[in-house]
Amino acid sequence: MHIKKPSFKEIRLRFLSVSVVVTLLALMVLLGLTYLNRTGIIYLPDTANSIIESITLVIGTFFAASLLLRLSIKRVYKLFDEPEERIFYSKIYSWTLYGIGVFVILYHFGVSLGNITIFVGLLATGLAFAIRDVLLSFFGWIILLRKQPFRIGDYIRIGEDEGKVLHIGTFYVLLDRTHELPDQYTRVPNRLFLEKSIDKLGKDTLQEQLYFQLSQIPGNSKEIEQYLINDISDVRGIEGHTLVYIEMRNEKLYLVVKYLVGFERRQEVRSEVIERVFGKYGDVIFLSKA
Repeated sequence: MHIKKPSFKEIRLRFLSVSVVVTLLALMVLLGLTYLNRTGIIYLPDTANSIIESITLVIGTFFAASLLLRLSIKRVYKLFDEPEERIFYSKIYSWTLYGIGVFVILYHFGVSLGNITIFVGLLATGLAFAIRDVLLSFFGWIILLRKQPFRIGDYIRIGEDEGKVLHIGTFYVLLDRTHELPDQYTRVPNRLFLEKSIDKLGKDTLQEQLYFQLSQIPGNSKEIEQYLINDISDVRGIEGHTLVYIEMRNEKLYLVVKYLVGFERRQEVRSEVIERVFGKYGDVIFLSKA
């Protein structure tokens, strides 16, 4: 069996990027200037040579961290099975690499470990007041990935927003509002998940709940409820998992309709169910005037 070798373009796209290539070229130019100056081919003032060496260290450190991250991030992904764990630990891994790079650079410029600790503490205190909402979203992201109140692929509702969870980002959660139109999605800040309740609607199907305020209880309510249960099951194409009953809430009379439905057919089935309910309870459903 002939195994096709990867082309140069595929290799380049896998390991390189425009930023990596530009950084590598800049690094090569700086190293070339340093080499020419040391061999006496060109003469650079001590100040210019010192600046070039410092810039070379900074660029080289971040280039090494970026290259190492690019070559090893897939192995970190393979260590974990759950997508939420992959997101969390890959972020921690990348931040650790770049953090080590920053400490190397600061140490080269003569900043001691004690001064670095004090600086980081003051910086963190200042940022905590300046970017409170950003920090809340960041901590919300950590909680969402570790506590997992919902998973990628679940249908959820938070406040007035609902949809399928596409991605749990560092600061936002992407919700797909319309399955047929993947470009229509909602960005929900992570901090809102710390402030509002989350309704987990399901993964493939969700439980829809409809409430209709009644002016009175009809005489044949039990027969109508059973008829609606069978009727709604026919609309959904699924038998069972349908409830129709009357209850009191806040001293008001309500007809409650609960059923399971696929998220993609939710609006279609919802319209059909409302039409069927009004067909049976239309004379006793209370409609408030705007």
